[in-house]
Amino acid sequence: MKNTIKIFFILTLFSGWSCTDFLDRPPLDQIGIDDYWKSSVDLRNYTARFYESLPYHENNLSTAGREAAATNVTYRTANPILNGETTLSTGSWQSGFAPVRSVNIFLDNYDKCEDPYSSWKQYLGEAQFFKAWIYFDLVQTYGDVPWYTHALTPEDEAELTKPRDSRIVVVDSILSLLDKAIINLEKRDEAPWGNNSINKEAALAFKSRVALFEGTWQKYHSEDEFGTAGADPDKYFQACVDAGNELINGDYNVGIYSTGNPDQDYYDLFKTGDMGDVSEVLLYRAYNVGEFIGHNQNYYNTTTPSELGATWEYVSSHLGNDGQLIDYLSIAQDVKGNDFLEMLASDVDLRLRQSIWIPGDVQHYPSDVVFDFPPIFAGSRENNPTGFQVKKYTNPYQELGYANANDAGRIIFRYGEVLLNYAEALEELNGTVAYDQLNQLRARVDMPEFEVLSQDADPNKVDYGYEISDALYEIRRERKVELAFEVLREQDWKRWAAHELFINKRPKGYPFSSMEFPDESPVVDENGLLDPLQIELTNGYNFLPGRNYLESVPQTELTLNPNLSQNPGW
Repeated sequence: MKNTIKIFFILTLFSGWSCTDFLDRPPLDQIGIDDYWKSSVDLRNYTARFYESLPYHENNLSTAGREAAATNVTYRTANPILNGETTLSTGSWQSGFAPVRSVNIFLDNYDKCEDPYSSWKQYLGEAQFFKAWIYFDLVQTYGDVPWYTHALTPEDEAELTKPRDSRIVVVDSILSLLDKAIINLEKRDEAPWGNNSINKEAALAFKSRVALFEGTWQKYHSEDEFGTAGADPDKYFQACVDAGNELINGDYNVGIYSTGNPDQDYYDLFKTGDMGDVSEVLLYRAYNVGEFIGHNQNYYNTTTPSELGATWEYVSSHLGNDGQLIDYLSIAQDVKGNDFLEMLASDVDLRLRQSIWIPGDVQHYPSDVVFDFPPIFAGSRENNPTGFQVKKYTNPYQELGYANANDAGRIIFRYGEVLLNYAEALEELNGTVAYDQLNQLRARVDMPEFEVLSQDADPNKVDYGYEISDALYEIRRERKVELAFEVLREQDWKRWAAHELFINKRPKGYPFSSMEFPDESPVVDENGLLDPLQIELTNGYNFLPGRNYLESVPQTELTLNPNLSQNPGW
């Protein structure tokens, strides 16, 4: 708890001091610069501001709602990214590059510190990590971007008007920075605030994420408008495997969280407040309701889903608890409504019932609130459009109301993701299946050991738009189930060039039971599944594959710098 209070003191100190605000102050490269960088405390205080950029639990919507640009969840209105509704940016990318300049100021000046290297190498590692973090977001948004090695000034005309660097240059620079950060950072147990601090294990996990993203992007976009000149996917798959091997086999405090209770452990991982002793959690954002720093995930994922629901496509991706395929549509012809939800609880991979609400689940023990029926006909705030209501991130022992009174940590990197990154990259690299690593995830929820099933036998087969091996198909399934609602799914389908998962399709819900709601007539499809976007998306999502994988380079930047080029389709 002491560490939690410390890190929140630092974050609170710098809240409201954004990178843009910083640029409005007298620039450190002109005023007082030599005085500022003398001590390791100066370096610590400078890097602390960048923690604000890390993911957090939402206070104004379910965190799972951030995953709406994918197929796991849907709102009652169409997602603009999936539906090709993003528009040409007429602004600038100052908000994206201001943090680059801010972290480069640190990297230009840290060596002025007069304290011993051992007292400030952690903060150098943090700065290197955050520059990688900022640039990875830019690459995902724009693809090729200018790589800047130092803080620019108005005199740097050549660099201010340079063309975009290849994403290979940028991603290789990101990975190089992470390699340096891994050397400088402390292990999570020795870091200043434990796994609230950027640490060696988190940097290795981030390296595995970046390398997997780039390897798959280069492989699966090789034949489209977003292909990369000089692509070498295997280089990145190998980097991902190497980072995974280091964490798996190195001297690190890592593992899969399990108390031997398969009915509860997966759920409990995400409702835990103090995650400092959880070896699976490599980096997380902590909350402390005693210090009035909390969030509202109970409010949005229990009684106020605000028109958000998990989808049929997500639910039907799960294997049975015997590890075998389930024909969900056949079952849905006779088993509907609450009976269908209860079937999911009894017959399906336990991660599902720990991620969505099942009738009879207690949502709040102090007031005995029990989930009875999904609120598919409730008003907008209380409405769940699919019948599958997200449960992940809730804690039935904490407040239900809108009071910032929940303290479940927001996991940023966990060992479970590293195992999945490793397994996918290894299969992509040489066709090897990482059974030992995948079975660690299965064992937590008492699932049978990982098995390569025939995708052609899957009654719920998903279409990626191209052929993949049965092994890779099952590894992708495992990833989808294990990492559901952790806001990684948009990254996945984009790097896989997998718009066929949703283009010309609509998100569906559970099989509706007219006996449970005799006075209602919802919109359903030909199989009796709730079809909340049938009217809005008559022909399904209208994603534009030649345009919508990247955002447009802002028009203002193109005007100011004629050496910049626009992204495909814009």
